[in-house]
Amino acid sequence: MEIEEAIEIVEEHLSEEAAEINDFGSALPGYVNRNVKLQILPEFTEEHDFGWVFYYDTTKYIERGDSSECLVGNAPLIVNRESGQLIATGTARETSYYVNNYIKTGDPHNEDK
Repeated sequence: MEIEEAIEIVEEHLSEEAAEINDFGSALPGYVNRNVKLQILPEFTEEHDFGWVFYYDTTKYIERGDSSECLVGNAPLIVNRESGQLIATGTARETSYYVNNYIKTGDPHNEDK
């Protein structure tokens, strides 16, 4: 798989995630749907032997830099170049922790296998 195919996989996933965010809504008074769109941060994409790690945020945050528009808890995504599988990492630790686990065990969340 080439990176262009991996990008398509991630963009499809981000589109689905954005739809879930936008559909969630809120019961808070005065809530306005922000119509969130998610976008890959290409300058942070990492290539590894297994594939790629993609980082992303909202389009509004990327374009404007307004911290009120950024996501919280958006774990980087791994795409395996052989299988095309997309796997969310985590946010509790540095990304390198999840990448090293994935290299070692095939699971970014499992240190021992």
